Amino acid sequence: MNKFDIIIIGGGLGGLLCANVLSKEGFNVCVIEKNKKQGGSIQSFAKNKTIFNTGLNYTEGLGEGEILHKYFKFFNIIDKLKIKRMDIDAFERISFDDDDAEYPFAQGYDNFVDKLSTHFPDERNNLLRYIADMKNVCSSFPLYTLENTDEISGKTDILNISAYNYLTKLSDNNKLNNILAGMSSLYAGDKNNTPMYIHSLINYTFIKSAWRIIDGGSYMVSIISKEIKNNGGTILLNKKVQTIGGKNKAEFVRLDSGEKIFADKIISNIHPKNTLNLVDDNINKSAFKTRIDSLENSIGMFSVYIVLKKNQFPYLNYNHHHFKYVNTWTTDYLINEWPEHYMLYTPANSNSDKWANGIIIITYMKYDEVKKWEKTYTEQRGEDYLEFKTKKAEKLLDFVEKKFPGLRSKIKCYYTSTPLTYRDYTGTPNGSAYGIIKKYNNPVSTIIKPKTRIENLYFTGQNLNMHGILGVSIGAVLTCAEIVGYNYLIKKIKDIF
Repeated sequence: MNKFDIIIIGGGLGGLLCANVLSKEGFNVCVIEKNKKQGGSIQSFAKNKTIFNTGLNYTEGLGEGEILHKYFKFFNIIDKLKIKRMDIDAFERISFDDDDAEYPFAQGYDNFVDKLSTHFPDERNNLLRYIADMKNVCSSFPLYTLENTDEISGKTDILNISAYNYLTKLSDNNKLNNILAGMSSLYAGDKNNTPMYIHSLINYTFIKSAWRIIDGGSYMVSIISKEIKNNGGTILLNKKVQTIGGKNKAEFVRLDSGEKIFADKIISNIHPKNTLNLVDDNINKSAFKTRIDSLENSIGMFSVYIVLKKNQFPYLNYNHHHFKYVNTWTTDYLINEWPEHYMLYTPANSNSDKWANGIIIITYMKYDEVKKWEKTYTEQRGEDYLEFKTKKAEKLLDFVEKKFPGLRSKIKCYYTSTPLTYRDYTGTPNGSAYGIIKKYNNPVSTIIKPKTRIENLYFTGQNLNMHGILGVSIGAVLTCAEIVGYNYLIKKIKDIF
């Protein structure tokens, strides 16, 4: 069959959720994924019988009646997931060199204020204001609350607030300000660009509740895929789209095999820049393409995936963010100072609540550090690349060992990935971890709408509204709403409660 109602390019979370919704609405949907495995940034992989995540570290709002729980109920996947709530009193811990304290992010807004106030008793009122201000910001994004679901909130001034400037004005205590930005690696926080709404949508919803998905993101991918197939949808793996073509609009995709597949509408879950590079010149819009090409992308990540010796390292029901200095905005690091930060966590597994079988450590890495290998592909980059990765991993482990003495003695083996790895598996330019940078001083230019300037072509994924599981879920709903109607779809979501 080479004709569908809707083709979705890219089997990452955004593409799969669009396929889930639209197949349930009766559309004949086909997902096309270039890799042998679908899932994109939420896929997981196994090494030495240990499951590791590529990007799905944890998520928010899965408590009964909370926002992501509502969306997942609509997607018909919530009851099939195996989830674990993280430490109520410290789902995140922030620490610094030359400071023995570990500063907690607690779940529950009152609990969050109480726990941080034990370290900063004079800042209680500022912490209460911080929570109230984030609530106000989040209320301007109706799909994050489903309480007021007008498509346009009207509070566009919210977009122009700098996260860094807000926090520096919140309190005179520099350490507290940096602690509040301690989760910035979840959005590649940049003090020169990051808007307060990005900071708020992430921090506020995670403080409400934080969860891990047991046994990796691929488990969730399999659940969504099964829903799509049960609804009559098709998923094609190991098929690469070479071209999006048509006469006056997007009408078909051409695969690397030469096969053409036609559709009434085409949704792209791959990066907008990469999408427009696929579009035939006769239907592309040069001004639109130039604008998308000009947008900057966020920094990439270097990751170390550690397989542990059995029953040697405890399962940590929290994430640990450690910084060399009291500066949690570390994206613009000096190469000779690398690493200045890391996030360490132990993935949840179904075998034991007491012992971890693996550890994942991530830190920022600039694309310039791996640019010399950019014309190569995963597992084909040569010995000098392997030596580079080992040198970086050992340097990062030296840094981690200071906070976790004896860690090396508990390691069975480890694996690494760089921005190039991420680029090859997820298709993001330069291995960007979070796609297009959102900028507070020019917010409209960095927000991508689902409906493109090319007729019948739509975007979805982390480059729309927001990244992360919640952000991408909302982005998928927005994309589907362009096809089935906004008010109709939101009513269906709200009616299931």
